[in-house]
Amino acid sequence: MSTRKICLVLALSLLLAAGQVMIGSAGQERPGKQAKLVSTETLRIMDKGVDCIYVGEQPLYVLPEVTKIINKYGTAITFARLRTPCLAEVTYARWMKGVDKLPVVVELKVKRTFGNATTTGSRE
Repeated sequence: MSTRKICLVLALSLLLAAGQVMIGSAGQERPGKQAKLVSTETLRIMDKGVDCIYVGEQPLYVLPEVTKIINKYGTAITFARLRTPCLAEVTYARWMKGVDKLPVVVELKVKRTFGNATTTGSRE
């Protein structure tokens, strides 16, 4: 496992252990306006690539060591078996890499797959 992935796994583990972690920007006085690092939303996943899913044009990164994927029957599946497009409850964390905040999927629960859903992604 690469050093980058090990660091990411450790960082996400710490975030999840802390629960709802909050951060604030420099110079911000009111803690009520801070941004969440971990979010859960119901999203329509349009497609998938080699290491990410796409919600519109926004990629959410999937790491096999971190991401837990559950199909609509409640069974854990691999990323390769995820059928898209689908509607899913996605829990993701914003991981800091330099100046970018990369969204990394922590848990993905499929709620519904659509009629044209396949396991092959068109974006590589």
